[in-house]
Amino acid sequence: MFKKITAICLAFLMVVPMFGISATSADASAPEKNYIITDPYKNVDWDCWTAYKTQLHCHSTASDGYQTVEEVVQTHYDHNYDIVALTDHGTLNRGWNIVPETVPLMRLIKKERTKMADIIPLTEEEYTSFLNGTAHSETRTHKNGMLDVPLGNELNMATPFADCHLTGYFAEYGQGLAGVFGDYETPSKGVMENGGISMLSHVGEYVYIDKDSEKHVGQPVDDYYATKFARLFMDYKGSSVGMGINSATDAHTRCDRILYDQILQKTIPNGVVPWSFTFSDSHDEKSVNFAYTMMLMPELTLDAFRACMENGEFFSISHYSNGVELNGMKEMPDFVEKEVEDSESYLLDNTPMVTKVTVNQDDDTITIEGTNFNEITWVSNCNVIKRESDITNGTATLDLHSSDLLNEPYLYVRFYITGENGICYSQPFVLNVEGEEFAPVEVAETVYDLPWFLRKLVTVIDLIFFRANPVIWIFKYFALGYNPITFDRLINPF
Repeated sequence: MFKKITAICLAFLMVVPMFGISATSADASAPEKNYIITDPYKNVDWDCWTAYKTQLHCHSTASDGYQTVEEVVQTHYDHNYDIVALTDHGTLNRGWNIVPETVPLMRLIKKERTKMADIIPLTEEEYTSFLNGTAHSETRTHKNGMLDVPLGNELNMATPFADCHLTGYFAEYGQGLAGVFGDYETPSKGVMENGGISMLSHVGEYVYIDKDSEKHVGQPVDDYYATKFARLFMDYKGSSVGMGINSATDAHTRCDRILYDQILQKTIPNGVVPWSFTFSDSHDEKSVNFAYTMMLMPELTLDAFRACMENGEFFSISHYSNGVELNGMKEMPDFVEKEVEDSESYLLDNTPMVTKVTVNQDDDTITIEGTNFNEITWVSNCNVIKRESDITNGTATLDLHSSDLLNEPYLYVRFYITGENGICYSQPFVLNVEGEEFAPVEVAETVYDLPWFLRKLVTVIDLIFFRANPVIWIFKYFALGYNPITFDRLINPF
């Protein structure tokens, strides 16, 4: 009996510590996070909506392009574009069938392109044929016509030191205004006050004044720029809708994706999500198809297009990428840039594109379906968190709780898919965690920088020396194309 009692006591003493250890382990293990995923594509009807090929930034001989308005329209029509925004420097597009107010000095500087030839718009018959899809084309496969985006304009048309451009749409603002170096705020405000929307263009040309962004690949951009643009998106929320992340051949914008991620880390905790755009910034036929957006819309109308830009319901496409490295991983491994003699090779129907996004809130997964891609990369906060290669079935899923993630996602995730003919970028999916709040991020109310000082200085100089000077008025009239009737622009060239 004594032996039995002793054995029971010993067993009890052995079991008690095990229970203690088990209890301690259970207390130490944190509960699994429940992510609340904000899907920018949640309202898209994937079965009924159409992806419309869109060019948001292109030029004609009305400012510094090689092609006439008619040639620009015909070229985009031939390349199956559905929506085209003509954005000549400081020149509002009032319709492809209307002669714009040009800026003679801008055209003269680029005389080798413009030839200073007369601007001849489309006839009413020609204009109608492009709008309804009856214009002649040897290559167009789309049956619909094209949308002419009103009042497109490349703002800050002639800033010194470096390009500080942004594009405006739907706003009667910016005709002939030269701009001030680094002052994105004034034109953004002007577009908003006139009921339009705007997008920052190729900001890498401003961030790196010499345009040599190659030596900065993979490095964070100076926080000054992230703060400056985050504040701009917050101040002009709803009107300043986003920024370009890959322009033309990406030579000067290769670091813009990293800057974009830095901006998101400041704006998302403050309730603002700027969207990411790509565009060709074309000046000739060769570059028409370098980059564009695919707008997801229920119908081909201007109202649907504007809502699409504001809501981020689109994907951004580029046929070029210049090797951004995140977490030591190149953005597009094995992608080879093509030497393009003309733009015909891009008529091939093998560009990567997403056809459906499914967010499962219960499982915390994001599943994408697409075509012409063999790799997908997921990014969060300037880091690659997952890369999946050798995809053959056109489907990929991100499990936010998966053990194979390189880094833990925070604030948001975005993805891009790649194939042999390009790259397709998504918009960010904001990630809230149930029971948690984003850590507050303070963004300076006013960025007192060199552009701020220059804006004040230029305003004072203009007020004292220029506004009442008939000689300056004559210069503005003949060189900048100012009409004396539009008195507000006559007295304010910046």
